[in-house]
Amino acid sequence: MRKRKNVDPLISQIELALDLGQFISYNLSWDFVHDLEDIKNKIDALIESGEADRVVPLYELFLSGCYEKVEEIDDSSGNLGMFFQDLFLSWIKARQKAGLAAEETVEDILNWTENDDYGFCYEIEKEVAKVLNKAGFLLFRQHFQDRFEEAFAPFESEEARFIYDYPADVYLSANTLKDIYVVKKDVKAYLSLCGKVGITPKDCEQIASLQKAKRHYEDALTWADRGLRLEKEREWRNQSSYQLTGIRQELLNKLGRREDALESAWTEFIKYPSKIGYDRLRKYIPNEDFHHWHEKAIQEAKKASLSAFIEICTVTKEWEVLSEYILDVGDNELEQMSHYTTEQAAKGLARKHNQAAAKIYAALGMRIIRSGKSKYYAYALEHFRNARKFYEKAGCNQMWLSLVDRVRKDHSRKYSFIGDFEEIAAGNRLEPPESFEKKAKKRWKKQTSK
Repeated sequence: MRKRKNVDPLISQIELALDLGQFISYNLSWDFVHDLEDIKNKIDALIESGEADRVVPLYELFLSGCYEKVEEIDDSSGNLGMFFQDLFLSWIKARQKAGLAAEETVEDILNWTENDDYGFCYEIEKEVAKVLNKAGFLLFRQHFQDRFEEAFAPFESEEARFIYDYPADVYLSANTLKDIYVVKKDVKAYLSLCGKVGITPKDCEQIASLQKAKRHYEDALTWADRGLRLEKEREWRNQSSYQLTGIRQELLNKLGRREDALESAWTEFIKYPSKIGYDRLRKYIPNEDFHHWHEKAIQEAKKASLSAFIEICTVTKEWEVLSEYILDVGDNELEQMSHYTTEQAAKGLARKHNQAAAKIYAALGMRIIRSGKSKYYAYALEHFRNARKFYEKAGCNQMWLSLVDRVRKDHSRKYSFIGDFEEIAAGNRLEPPESFEKKAKKRWKKQTSK
């Protein structure tokens, strides 16, 4: 009788979790990936217990199974793709722990990235470079260096051009090499490559960051300044850098030039008032001058950007200033604003500035019903309920009645909304939806009664 081959019990668990042949909807995809993570955790634990040889084929089956599943799931959230990358890196670590040949490991990695039709391995090279051991890393880097040299050979004697003016074989391998050099903090190799294909603001950001990490602040500042000059020369697409100004300010401060850092942060804030700009500015303001600069920033934001003004007043709890301004702002202007900005402001104002809070809640409700997105009507009703409450607290009943008239006039045909709104207008409390437990108990009683 033929001896039955032992099958690893984790294989059946992987198979069960992947459930090949069954489509996973978007709503179920989170739980689906969570179940996959539970299986991965079990496999990961085997490495720690010295079973790396057993783990490698399990990871390989798991990776292949995920790839088989890709057309059977709505992965709009990207969770399966992110899980695949984590699994891929764990597979590399397991192969190295098991002492398998670096040549085979790197060959399999490269084949996966070449044969990836779904983007699961997109830009994974940077993470791969972090986990490869020395032997594997040298082979991995050499592959991309060889590929670059071969593709770049026809342009060797030409003047450097914009990176995307080269053929794809050149710029793809060059960009991968740059990522690898950043991982290994190899400034020399990075500069050598830029000497061939030209330099961009993004390159200057990377080099400045590497030099900063090594505490070479003067060199880092030189590269930050160079990148900012380059920004003005042309449209750089994804080779532009939005970090250079902040990096430069940090470097000026490190070099004892805090006043210059403050001046730079203020210039940037005037151009683009925002909470981020305000936070940068605060880092360089001397404690004794904080009030002066804070007032300047508030006034500048008020002139330039309602959104920035609200954000800054909210984070600094300038409720009196914010309340006065909100009461002067037109309803339409408030209704255009994102709820991410205004909701926090309304909550803060509600403590002592009821009329301003009510006005924001009214704007939040109007914003939703004007958009006509019925799935958010419950939020609109909650905002209108708050608007009524705070208008009444402020003694501004007429403002609430004007809002009710406006809603009735413009939105009375939104039948899934207007009935509940009229209950709020009449001062009636809306009954909260019946709880699951209560509903289920009623159903049980009905089903079991004679």
